[in-house]
Amino acid sequence: MAIADPAAVVPSRVPVWHGLEEVPAGHGRCVLTLGVFDGVHRGHARLIGEAVRLGESRGLPVVLVTFTPHPASVVGARKDTAALCSLGRRAELAAALGVDAICVLPFTREFAQLSPEKFAATVLARKLRADAVVVGENFTFGHRGAGTVDTLRRLGRRHGFTTFSAVLLREGDVRFSSTHIRDCLRRGDVRAATRALGRPHRVDGVLRDRELMVARGTALPAPGPYTALLAETRRVPVWVSERRTVAIEATDLPSGAVQLEFVGNRLAEVPPAPDRRRHDVSEPGRAVRSESR
Repeated sequence: MAIADPAAVVPSRVPVWHGLEEVPAGHGRCVLTLGVFDGVHRGHARLIGEAVRLGESRGLPVVLVTFTPHPASVVGARKDTAALCSLGRRAELAAALGVDAICVLPFTREFAQLSPEKFAATVLARKLRADAVVVGENFTFGHRGAGTVDTLRRLGRRHGFTTFSAVLLREGDVRFSSTHIRDCLRRGDVRAATRALGRPHRVDGVLRDRELMVARGTALPAPGPYTALLAETRRVPVWVSERRTVAIEATDLPSGAVQLEFVGNRLAEVPPAPDRRRHDVSEPGRAVRSESR
């Protein structure tokens, strides 16, 4: 059975506006930070931290602006867009970093057609009332990504906001990004993913008969056995199958919505995969399930 994202409607500690029409009528000037923020990893935390400090210095609230679905999935870019966290989890993590509100913009084909000028004038200046905008140094926006940070600075001067770009976070030759984290997971290196995220990679799902069902499009590690934390406390062996399902090999398990954090890489000796044929998921449109050893 397909399931909805189990964390998509998790209440946030801060207001979440779904679309510009939900921005309150009395919303005043603010500091914006823009991006997909999938995973809210250490690089994102640096960017959000810059925005929060700027908001404090100006005495203004900070609004994080994110997009759903992932822009690359709409414009047809050849890019892995598996979700590192749900929208609800994104809001939870951003709130913990100090933002005052979150605006979720639906990224449609029509939205993707906006020119950089229209996006800056209508979305940032008129609707969200930006006093300052904080983005990563590689930020692009507008139709076909035509706008750059320099474009945003120029448009900001025209429309009454200042633009700040944050240096991307690196460790040696590695740039911490959502793409890097997905690469780590694809090769089964959950420890490297943890370093980039700043915490273990977590998936939210519904546990039934020792099998964790997760929303389609959830980022999972490469097939194989791992060590995981169930509900943040219980250490359990898990198995990610070739079918992208997760089985939990333990007894006395809860049922219903749970969180699973991957804390240990694939084991050196791989035991036989558990038999989960009765739960085979092959029809299109059904949620990915997860088996973990």
